[in-house]
Amino acid sequence: MLKDEEQLVARIRAGDETAFAALMEDNEKMVFNVALRYTRNYDDSSDVTQEVFIKAYRSIESFKGDSKLSTWLYRITVNVCLDFQRKNKLHLRSTQELTGENEDGEPFELPIPDYSYHPDTLAEQNELREAILSAIDSLPPSSREIVVMRDINGMSYNEIADALHIELGTVRSRLARARIRLRNKLVKMI
Repeated sequence: MLKDEEQLVARIRAGDETAFAALMEDNEKMVFNVALRYTRNYDDSSDVTQEVFIKAYRSIESFKGDSKLSTWLYRITVNVCLDFQRKNKLHLRSTQELTGENEDGEPFELPIPDYSYHPDTLAEQNELREAILSAIDSLPPSSREIVVMRDINGMSYNEIADALHIELGTVRSRLARARIRLRNKLVKMI
C-alpha cells in the first residue's frame, strides 16, 4: 500500500469525512462502471455505487493494506453486484454504452467503431454490440469476471491477482481460456 493511501485510511478511520469524500471522488467512476457492467442499468448502477461506498465506510477497519484501495473497492463492488443480481434475480438489460477505465484511470468505451450514421451501419453495430454483450454474459461467472476486469475495466494482471486472491500465472491462464471461450461463442453467433 502506498504511503498516501495509508494516510488516507488512517484519516478515514479517525472519522475524517473529507478523507472519505476524497476516496469516493477518486474511485466513484470505477465503481459505477463496474456496477454498470453487471447491472446494465444506470439507476441500478447508481444504487450499487451508493451501497459499495456505504459498505466501504462501515468496513474500513477490515482493510489490511495488502492491496491498493482501488482493488479493495473493486472486490466490494463485484460482491455487491453479485448480491444485487441474486436478490433481484436480475435478467440483464441492455444499455447503449459500455464504459470502463484503463490502468491510468482514463475512461474508455468498448471499442465498436462508428464509421457513419447510416441506418444499416448503425443496425449492424447494434447487432455486434449485442452479440459481444451476449457472448460475455454467457461465459461462466469466473471467466466473465476476469474478461470484464482486464478487457473492459483495463485492470492490470497484478491488480486482478490481488482482487481475486490468485497467482499471476493463474490470472494469465484463466484469461487466455476465457478469451478462447469468448472467441468461440462470438464465431458461432456472428
